[in-house]
Amino acid sequence: MNRIIIVVSLLSVVLPARAGDMDLRLRGRLQTRFEVEERHQDGSLVSRVRLRRARVDGCWMPVKWIRLVLELEGAARLDLQDANGAQSSQAMLELKDAYGRFDLGREFLRVQVGQFKKPFSRLKMESPWDLLLPVRGLLNRYAVNHTQYSGYGGRDVGLMFSGRLKHLARFSWKAGIFSGPRYVDRMENSSTDYLARFQLRPFKGMRVALNMSHKVYHYKEGATQPGVVLTRGATYTGNLFGADIRFRFNDLTLLVEGALGDNLDFGPGHTLFGIHGTLAYSLEVYRNLWLIPAIMVEWFDPSDQDGYDSALRVAVALNIDIEQIIRLVVFIEGASGEIVYWDPDAGGYVTEKPPIRTFVQLNMSF
Repeated sequence: MNRIIIVVSLLSVVLPARAGDMDLRLRGRLQTRFEVEERHQDGSLVSRVRLRRARVDGCWMPVKWIRLVLELEGAARLDLQDANGAQSSQAMLELKDAYGRFDLGREFLRVQVGQFKKPFSRLKMESPWDLLLPVRGLLNRYAVNHTQYSGYGGRDVGLMFSGRLKHLARFSWKAGIFSGPRYVDRMENSSTDYLARFQLRPFKGMRVALNMSHKVYHYKEGATQPGVVLTRGATYTGNLFGADIRFRFNDLTLLVEGALGDNLDFGPGHTLFGIHGTLAYSLEVYRNLWLIPAIMVEWFDPSDQDGYDSALRVAVALNIDIEQIIRLVVFIEGASGEIVYWDPDAGGYVTEKPPIRTFVQLNMSF
């Protein structure tokens, strides 16, 4: 299904606070969108008013070596009347981060427990409020962020250890064990992830990292691809290996990231591969007024088996920053090829060409 989407976004409100001798930070952020989608199959036009993100988060440090974080995010959508007279509305509230972090030995060792992002993919670990390209892309969508058995990255409940050695090329590491939710896409689920990430900074401005994820899951219910036989209740495993490199020189930023591993949505024997590169340049055109154009090129292949198409995606954004308070983003993306993926709403697998999207987003923080 070919789609053209036009979006207008708004993000606002950050409120810092302190309580006595204990550091307390409270923030609220809001992002709204007006979206128009054209369906080429039947020629209908659907308009949506979306509360894309309404996030409230707090950070409390009762002492210097303990940090407690709680983050909630809500979203809502209202579909206006389309050509067929249909209307719908939807609202949700989701717990994002809820964890405690304990610093032992001045970052030599950290222990973090609760719900938070798993340490896989630099792009995924970046906050959505700081992205120069607001859409992370196909590799993130179909592997890192989400699968039928919880994403290789994204958020889950877990225990993570991390540390840093400043005198050894600023070597840092993270390792943890995470458990996915009991139900994913309204299907019973059971999964456990073992992850590790190792990063080096060989010189100022460059960071190189390796990611590894090993997932153990039980197949309990759901459709499978033709030729894939899964036994209900049996234990299966999947692996994803990734690497990323970020280079910054003056006002130029380059990020290249790739991953290779098992496509959990298709079952054993299907290997996915994805790689993307992002180039951005910061230009100060006036006092505290910055223009930051950015481009991302991505290639994603969901399976090495015959009958599965790969996709080439290009995304472009122009960021206008004012006083580090306001960011206006103009964004457009498009892709060639078709992607087969699991769609819980359709109850099975669908083939879709990634949509052409363009939107304007306004970020405000104070």
